[in-house]
Amino acid sequence: MSKIYEKIMIFITLAAYYLLTSDEAQITVILISFIAAFSIDVINRKYMLFIMIVFFGFLLFLDINYLYFLPLISHIIFAEYGRYGILALIPILIFQQWGLLILSVLIFYLTALSLELSAAKELNRKMRDRLTEDNMRLKAQHNELMKAHEKDIYMAGLNERNRIARDMHDALGHSLSSSILLIESLQYVKDENKLRKSLKQLQERLKMGMDDVRNSIHNLYDTSIELEARIESYLAEMENYKGELIYDVKLTLTHEQKIDMLSLVREALTNIRKHSNAGAFKIVIKEHPKFLALTVKDDGSTEGYFKKGMGLQSMTETVQKYGGVLNVFKDEGFIVHAIFYKEGLENENSYSR
Repeated sequence: MSKIYEKIMIFITLAAYYLLTSDEAQITVILISFIAAFSIDVINRKYMLFIMIVFFGFLLFLDINYLYFLPLISHIIFAEYGRYGILALIPILIFQQWGLLILSVLIFYLTALSLELSAAKELNRKMRDRLTEDNMRLKAQHNELMKAHEKDIYMAGLNERNRIARDMHDALGHSLSSSILLIESLQYVKDENKLRKSLKQLQERLKMGMDDVRNSIHNLYDTSIELEARIESYLAEMENYKGELIYDVKLTLTHEQKIDMLSLVREALTNIRKHSNAGAFKIVIKEHPKFLALTVKDDGSTEGYFKKGMGLQSMTETVQKYGGVLNVFKDEGFIVHAIFYKEGLENENSYSR
């Protein structure tokens, strides 16, 4: 549709130029030129452009006034066949119509810009369609990944339940079955020494079974607490403060270790509420190659002195339990900095199990 508008604008411009510059302007020339130029848009046939060119050449042979509309024919040929449309301007050079030639050059320049704009629009449309298609494909792949992720989570939960059931079965099954057999055999034992020996053996088996159950429950506890999520819930409780948590830990911690670290964070936040005029605080728990660092820093006033009360004493004992170090100091606020050496955490882990 834009090409039709361009042709209409060019025709109106040429008609106005013809009426203003020609001493023998005729309405018939304008109408016939209009019919010849726009016949190709009305009658869409294979050789219609060639027929239109021949017909307009015949009109030009009959009346030189049709020369004024030759730039429009040149524009049509240029839009279809490119630079060949320039050849249609040769008669203008022959008759030395310099004003019309300048107007023709301007029309050619605008036509070239229009073609470049159309090409850019077409390229933009193709790129938009391609981006839309890629976006739809990415959404489909994202949905597939989400489904796979949900399936993996479900399978992990199912495998964990199966593992717990298997561990409980293995822990209790052997101990209880052997204990039942031993109890059944006790009713036939007459010797007091053998009876005592069998009862001691029964006690050891039941104790072993109890230890296995305790270890299984302990392993279950180790995975039951999400340390980061629990600390974030602590931050939500500090409504009157601006809190920030930076958590970067890949190390697997035991249930007891998580509980102790939570107690440190809880005590530090309690001290902020009770003793600090801070408005913001930051909790950083970061894993390093040799140790795990826990830092709680607030922006309260550093004036005055602080005393090491029961809370800080308890925090110190908790950190020393794992061979770590606790430091408290002032630096643009109050800072609690605890270091847990990985060696101490691993030793405590092995000992507790």
